[in-house]
Amino acid sequence: MRNKELTEKGEKIKQKIIDVASRILRNEGFKKATIRRIAKECNTNIASVNYYFGSKEELIGAALEKMIFNFEAIVSYLDKTDLPVKERLRKYILGYFKLAHQHPALFRSISNPSSNDAKDTYFIYLNLLHNQSWDKFLRNVGELSKINSQPDLEMKCMQVFSAMEYPIIVEINRKNSFLSKYIKNDEQLEKYVEILLQSIEHI
Repeated sequence: MRNKELTEKGEKIKQKIIDVASRILRNEGFKKATIRRIAKECNTNIASVNYYFGSKEELIGAALEKMIFNFEAIVSYLDKTDLPVKERLRKYILGYFKLAHQHPALFRSISNPSSNDAKDTYFIYLNLLHNQSWDKFLRNVGELSKINSQPDLEMKCMQVFSAMEYPIIVEINRKNSFLSKYIKNDEQLEKYVEILLQSIEHI
């Protein structure tokens, strides 16, 4: 549906719908990103939104792809072979924390989906995350850790991602939590990431 040929006017309308959906997702989360709300803010109707995207899932997917552009820049650190592998991972992890601060509503909705729609968009996000970074992350962690077993390497990567996601989710859902002093302070965050990297390096 999204690949249909459109006029210049149609492309502008479609892009406006994506922009509005992205803004709502970024600032307010999945629950607020209803087709009715998006259509209203675009000064159009629900039928028009469905014409360009076919379903809410396709629209949210397009909006997430727009939002994930910043994530692509972060993922690119994993390809910088001119940097030592530890530095690649450091830049990636610090960038991931920055992304979470830029899109708090997205991470809040992911951690606490309140509807089937939110759960659907959660899996869309996970697919984007997996498709863009998982294999590269595995490769870099494998290089740093020297783990040769694929199952062991995947489990190690899951541990690292959990260590990244946990403080983000706690802080986003509970302001001024005990973790605030670590992830809101650049020096402390860098220390946290260094400890995390050492846990990979010293297996």
